[in-house]
Amino acid sequence: MASEAVEIGLRGSVVRDPEQREKQRREILGAAARVFARKGYENTTMVDIAREMGVSKGILYYQFRSKQELIVATRREASGSAADRLEEIVARPVPVTERMQAALRDLIITNFDEFARHVILITTNLGLDAEHTAIVREIERRYEHLLARLLEEGIADGSFVDADVRLTTYTLIRAGQSPSIWYRPGGTLTPEQVVSGVTEQLMRSILTPRADTP
Repeated sequence: MASEAVEIGLRGSVVRDPEQREKQRREILGAAARVFARKGYENTTMVDIAREMGVSKGILYYQFRSKQELIVATRREASGSAADRLEEIVARPVPVTERMQAALRDLIITNFDEFARHVILITTNLGLDAEHTAIVREIERRYEHLLARLLEEGIADGSFVDADVRLTTYTLIRAGQSPSIWYRPGGTLTPEQVVSGVTEQLMRSILTPRADTP
């Protein structure tokens, strides 16, 4: 009878409960994202992340070899999920203006997502080696290319202003992420008002003016 396959952890030990290991991995990613958002990448240590979880740092090293590997995993989870959602939005059988509005709204909502905020608040090319920086950029480019595709479609059918697609893509992304910098809970605006307001402003910036617009 064939022997049952086993999973081996980073340190060579047999993983007895893969489901528990995955649950622990996600808890580590969540803790890391929170600490990265508060302290920045360079100022964060594995001890800080372990303390956030209330565990020893050995638990972290059981799943991740280094802080660089850990931040790549958090970026893949956050930015990769954002790209997955954008890909679904791009494929919807509705007018390009509706898809762009949905895409921008989804982008702006990430300002209020605890896990995603670290993507906005820290720059990963500071402190990452070339290999890990390249991995992160590959993840980010997928999102950028999808948003650019929406812009190109809207420009082609006359819905959007004919402007440099690359410049507009980066401008929309950075403007959509700006509430993470200036928004403060308990202020005069609710998160929903911020999401709706910024979405509306960004849409106005790219829509082709109507003929009856003064």
